[in-house]
Amino acid sequence: MSKYSPPPPGLVAGALVWAYLRDSGGAAQERSVGQQEREIMAFCKMYHLRLGRMFSDVAKSGGSVVGREAFSALMDASEYESERPAALLIWNFARFARDYNDSVYYKALLNKRGILVHSLTDVIPADDFTGRIVENFINLTNEEKRRQTSRDVKRGLKELIGMGRGFAPGTPPRGYTTRPVEIGVKRDGKPRIVSQWIPDPLLVEDVKLAWEMRARGGSLNEIIKATGGRLYTSKNSFPTFFRNRSYLGYYGEVPDHHEPLITHEVFDAVQRLMNVTPFKRGAQHPRRVASPSLLSGLCRCAECGAMMVYGVGNKKYPWRFYMCGNKNRKGYAACPSKRIGANNAEAHFLKAVKEKILTVEYLAEVIAEAKKKFESKEKIEIEIKAARRELEDLDLSIQRTLNTIEKTGSAAAQDRLAQREAERAKAKSDLDLLLRQAEAAQVEIQPAAMQAIVSAWQERLSQLEDAGNVRELKTWLSQFVTGVELGYNKAVIHVTYKLTDAFTKQLSNVSLRGGTQQDPA
Repeated sequence: MSKYSPPPPGLVAGALVWAYLRDSGGAAQERSVGQQEREIMAFCKMYHLRLGRMFSDVAKSGGSVVGREAFSALMDASEYESERPAALLIWNFARFARDYNDSVYYKALLNKRGILVHSLTDVIPADDFTGRIVENFINLTNEEKRRQTSRDVKRGLKELIGMGRGFAPGTPPRGYTTRPVEIGVKRDGKPRIVSQWIPDPLLVEDVKLAWEMRARGGSLNEIIKATGGRLYTSKNSFPTFFRNRSYLGYYGEVPDHHEPLITHEVFDAVQRLMNVTPFKRGAQHPRRVASPSLLSGLCRCAECGAMMVYGVGNKKYPWRFYMCGNKNRKGYAACPSKRIGANNAEAHFLKAVKEKILTVEYLAEVIAEAKKKFESKEKIEIEIKAARRELEDLDLSIQRTLNTIEKTGSAAAQDRLAQREAERAKAKSDLDLLLRQAEAAQVEIQPAAMQAIVSAWQERLSQLEDAGNVRELKTWLSQFVTGVELGYNKAVIHVTYKLTDAFTKQLSNVSLRGGTQQDPA
């Protein structure tokens, strides 16, 4: 009995046929296309068929026709009636397409063009109706195999990443590189090699410098110059760079995956500069960041909400002022606001910060509001006990799995170990968070300690004022203030932490009266 499925009735001796060959790549299939070619040639010899063109896609997935150049060439060539063969030979239907819709569509298109699609190994009944049912079943089975393969690959990647040793596929972010690490053996006895993310010795110091400079308010041009363009030469590349939590050691949502290059304090400082709310849009425009004015990037027009621009008068009126950006762009009719003297506005702003924000009352308010966000002490303690029990159970399970691996070398046990280690890492992270919440919920800061903190704040503010470094002063103030609505006679200050209505009201009516310069215009 022949090992091949015989030609269908419409395919007679002497007929012209084409062949399509494909493999998915990998060491296990490195000779697959060559083997398919030899089998198809043997089939043609056995049944006296004339083999014409052969189309080969090497190392191409059957899950889609996208990227399969030979397949596209095949379909294009079949358009010409004078060149069409009687049939297209394939080793099996999975070589043609694993996606059900692709398989049905393209085979129907070839059949419409008078070309039979014949599998050498899939047995299709000669009866037309039954044959179609069986062929559709094979197509559905091929697609399901593709889904299972995709699912297994994703599961393997999840377990690999969950080991928390820097193992991950793909290209790491700027400042990291990869090195191959052997973590076991495959079923065929060959070593299992994976990539591990490690700091790139050529760029790691540049990455740290860039984050530290940005946290202090450094401009992108300054960072490019300081790093010699080794990270990026274009400013457009940095927004994504400064959003990337990979530099904290995260891989997606998995913490402690690889060695971090920055601290959470540095990361948070950079995010505050990039996420100024509710004054976000336009607040960090390079011209505003570099502008030698305290409120640039912080203040919006109290009349229309547009970002305000900073300006300096002419020789006749040499004064510094803030002006509605909408009015500046579109003309004086665009907004009823007036220009506001910068010296007076900045002085009143700093006075309000000192007298209303850098105070014991403000600190006590922030602490009280923060405590409200935590669960009750009793509930947290119950959750901590449950988390500790879960951690103990996982430790015991890991130890048992290790004993099994030592005794049997079971591959399944090794997979189970990777899964348990990932579960333990998450449980440990959850426990640490609960412990921090419990500690924060119980903390009691005495009035004397709060006064010491406030005094340190005020001393730091005075030092920055005396130094005259506007950019550093703005960066420091950003931990307390997110924006200012600036009007002609009063201002509204928005703070970082949500406070009670009574306290917020104090910052919603900051007077700018007393020495306000008149608009020369």
